[in-house]
Amino acid sequence: MKILITGGAGFIGSNLADELIKSGHEVNILDSLATGKRENLNRKAKFFEGDIRDEDDIVSAISGCSAVFHLAAATDARDQGDQNYNVNYLGAKNVFEAAEDSGAKIIFASSAAVYGDSQAACKEGDMCEPPGEYGKNKLRAERAAGGNAFIARLFNVYGPRGNGVVNRFCERIPEYKEIHVFGNGLQTRDYVHVSDAVSALMMGLDRAGTYNVGTGAETTILNLIDMIFGMTRNKPNVRYEAERKEIKRSRADITKIRTLGWEPKVAIKDGIRTLLKERGVKLVNDL
Repeated sequence: MKILITGGAGFIGSNLADELIKSGHEVNILDSLATGKRENLNRKAKFFEGDIRDEDDIVSAISGCSAVFHLAAATDARDQGDQNYNVNYLGAKNVFEAAEDSGAKIIFASSAAVYGDSQAACKEGDMCEPPGEYGKNKLRAERAAGGNAFIARLFNVYGPRGNGVVNRFCERIPEYKEIHVFGNGLQTRDYVHVSDAVSALMMGLDRAGTYNVGTGAETTILNLIDMIFGMTRNKPNVRYEAERKEIKRSRADITKIRTLGWEPKVAIKDGIRTLLKERGVKLVNDL
């Protein structure tokens, strides 16, 4: 199958491209390289440098494709400006309209940010009350994707090529570099490995509906620090900062996606261990 990935030079998109190509698919990639990296591009993919805000760029890249994975996005959840709306909603709408015109299946990487704060595990049928523009625009884009789309509400993805908090801590703590903790560090996230996120997205090629993609477990920032310290015995250089406006608790209910036969395979400790080893860090229990 010929497939387009928007944002295919980015973290999740490049991992997805690698897996699709390994599975025998022909892959086009559309990326502006605003945050994506040329070195992430799979050599077997056909690359189109372009912007999802430009309809002509999308039409060129989607030509002949039977499916489109839409991952291109402005990823800074704190950005409240026009950029967020223009990319995460209007740009997504452009992609979905081009997909509809060409008869391509839509698989959309949405976000747990659509839920907002929740004391219980987030379920797909819950009321969505995103506090910031990032979550609001992802929710708008979900509604624009149409009833035949596969929508994956990704929780906090980490792993190779990532630059989120798990990756940053795995890089900085072993090198005794300063890390920042906002507030008391008890805010939680559901951290899902990129390989699990990719396997969930790929299920969308022949399915429709909205599904959470996480592990069903929540981990605090302090837990992350403790795990890395326990594996490395490198004392973290922590700088505590004022609390910022952000979601305090986030955890996926993955009951629905489990009905498709999907299960997360990488536990957070195993994912951290692999990231540290890939960086050449000597682990205490491996000595």
